[in-house]
Amino acid sequence: MTMNRATVGDTVLRNLHVPATLLDGFSGSKAEKSGLVPVDLAIRDGRFFPAVPGKDGQDMGGRILLPGFVDMHVHIDKAYTVHRTGFSQRGLGHAVELSMSDSPNRTVDDMIERMERSLVAAEKHGTVAMRTHLDTLDAPEQSPAWIAYGEMKRAWKGRIKLQAVALMALSRVEEEAFAHRCAQVAERGGILGAFIDTKMATPERLDIYLGHAMDHGLDLDLHLDETVDPDADGLGRLLEGVVRKGYQGRIVAGHCCALAQKTVTEQNALIAKVAEAGVHVVSLPLSNGFLQDRAPHRTKRMVGLAPVQELAAAGVNVAFASDNVRDAFYPYGTYDMLEVQRSGTFLGQLEADPGRWIEAVTRAPALAMGLADAGCIRAGGPADGVIFEAWDWADLYSGIGLERSVFRGGRMLSAAAGFKTREHA
Repeated sequence: MTMNRATVGDTVLRNLHVPATLLDGFSGSKAEKSGLVPVDLAIRDGRFFPAVPGKDGQDMGGRILLPGFVDMHVHIDKAYTVHRTGFSQRGLGHAVELSMSDSPNRTVDDMIERMERSLVAAEKHGTVAMRTHLDTLDAPEQSPAWIAYGEMKRAWKGRIKLQAVALMALSRVEEEAFAHRCAQVAERGGILGAFIDTKMATPERLDIYLGHAMDHGLDLDLHLDETVDPDADGLGRLLEGVVRKGYQGRIVAGHCCALAQKTVTEQNALIAKVAEAGVHVVSLPLSNGFLQDRAPHRTKRMVGLAPVQELAAAGVNVAFASDNVRDAFYPYGTYDMLEVQRSGTFLGQLEADPGRWIEAVTRAPALAMGLADAGCIRAGGPADGVIFEAWDWADLYSGIGLERSVFRGGRMLSAAAGFKTREHA
């Protein structure tokens, strides 16, 4: 039996398995030991509803259904440039040098082409929302990245929900035009970003930065402590600034690699402050695993992943994301959030609670992005989902390029070749 584009529509899909952590408004079935719940779903008018008991509908054979993925930290302005830049052999600093050398090639047309390729790949793999950082060396009105992004946001409306972050070095707060830049970011519905390392993170700069964010009503999404140096303290200094200025907006802290290298006492104290401030943390397992502690002719000693288990245990909302794809920072990638989740699970040693950690690419990033209608399978919610040719967690995480059927609003976008008979190991 083959799934085709007519299969979903207004119909009933029976005998699916959904992680209990991602299921809202469905009752009647209890979670299995694996954390998966057997569910019968009805799809009507592009939305999920509990199915009426009976035998009508399509038997899905116990396959796993996940909600559409949410990829909350990407760089689609840089994606697919590795053939021009090469990739870093010496860590983050070298990657920045290689990437900056490619800046003259990044015209509006060039970026539209590569952004389109990125969104097509993400949609194919089941992503419904993305937040991209855009290099913002100029005001958005003059920035090729922002101009190209504006075209993509219009063209992809109703397909992938897009958000943009203005990425720049924190030192740019000292420029006279910084207030104007913030105003333009706000006009475009953007988020204020920054790359912050310890040397840049002076109280004076942070106060100016946070003050402008407050003046323009901007949320924050930051690159912080993207290093395995235990003395890096951009995160701690940011939190001090937030308290000092009384900033109340939403904050996302990206990377936070150095946090894993601190002493247990230092780490626990800083994590407690992160939790108290309500800061969301996004960890980037692919790019950080590739770049951190990297040097020629030497095997890396440190993973480069933020301490995600400790953060989650303290009540911090933790997400995973793709970050860079096929550029100077990471030469691989396909915008497949299942691959990101698999890597985060492996590097973070999260196998003991897969039902909890699948939230890192669904519910958690949706919360961090302020998306109320994404990240879960909800009764009455949008029928956006991915049905995998997988029947348990081992199946889900064992297949590279795992076959899947992707649908949005109840409409099939791509279908698996057909149902397979499960082969037990």
